Amino acid sequence: MGDLQPRMRAGDADRAKAVERLGRHLGEGRLTVEEFDERVGQAHAAVYLDQLPPLFTDLPPDPTPVAPRRSRPPAWAPSAAAIVLAAVVVSMSMVLAVHGVVPIFPLLLLFFVLRSRRWSRRW
Repeated sequence: MGDLQPRMRAGDADRAKAVERLGRHLGEGRLTVEEFDERVGQAHAAVYLDQLPPLFTDLPPDPTPVAPRRSRPPAWAPSAAAIVLAAVVVSMSMVLAVHGVVPIFPLLLLFFVLRSRRWSRRW
């Protein structure tokens, strides 16, 4: 006696979901209009949840939706920090070049920073 569980009653949402699934199968040509009408009548008359699955025993299950893949920016896409650093180095180089100083240190710094970021993204 302890093994028996009470049957769960079907709600309007459960019956509507079953009718919607039957409609998809009708639209895909798996059911005739007569079969659809008969099964919809059985779905609306269902009192318990265990009365709904037999309506789908000879139909394929609904496909499970595939989770969308997270998109990553391309490996070559520069980050905002790299763009800001490049803008600062270029503007410093222009200011120094106007005063006759060769801006080798900022250019070397930019080169090594961008080079190290490129290699770190590959691995």
